[in-house]
Amino acid sequence: MVALYIIGGILLLLLLLCLLPVGVRIRYENDFSLYVTVGFVKVRLIPARQKKIKISDYSKKKLEREQRKLEKKEAAKEKKKKQAGEKREKRDSVLVARLKNFDTAPDMIEQLYDMMSILTEKFAKRLHVKIFRLDAAIGSDNAAKTAILYGGACSIAGCLSAFLDQNMDLKSRGDAYINIAPDFLAEKTLVSADAAMTVRVGGLFTYVFEIRHVISEIYKLLQEDKSNG
Repeated sequence: MVALYIIGGILLLLLLLCLLPVGVRIRYENDFSLYVTVGFVKVRLIPARQKKIKISDYSKKKLEREQRKLEKKEAAKEKKKKQAGEKREKRDSVLVARLKNFDTAPDMIEQLYDMMSILTEKFAKRLHVKIFRLDAAIGSDNAAKTAILYGGACSIAGCLSAFLDQNMDLKSRGDAYINIAPDFLAEKTLVSADAAMTVRVGGLFTYVFEIRHVISEIYKLLQEDKSNG
């Protein structure tokens, strides 16, 4: 009976892990911000948090330690360079060799396009895009230019929205603020945006399983070309 509880607990843990969303959140309002999200945990990557300066960081012993570490790194780099110079000349990979050959290049480009299409299409199906805020006040130094820019911005927004809606799971919160409008009094365009892209851990596992044959093909293409000796 205890074994059944343990197995049930493991299965429940795996299920919760598969349902866990991971992704990125992008914000732009005067400055660009990028966050990585795992479930309800959010970590800011850009701009990076400023490291607090401590007086202890500038002690004589610590500076001497840092100097020794730096010297060791430089010595390791020199050793690597020396070893690299002694190694035999590396052949091109199968991918590079085929792209360099005029006879095989067209087929290789077509194969790469097919592989990239499979990778992006299958990943897009699992990607969830949420728009929290999109506010653009289109402005310029000329009223006619502003009107043209506004028309272009509306066209781009419409095409992008249709593309995301057809290829991905696009959602906007009920309280999401989405507005694109011309501002004939402003001399420049102001944009404010907040959006998130997430995918579930289980979706990543099934994605890797579905593209395993593509990964295998890419691995083969990155191996050294031994057809010419």
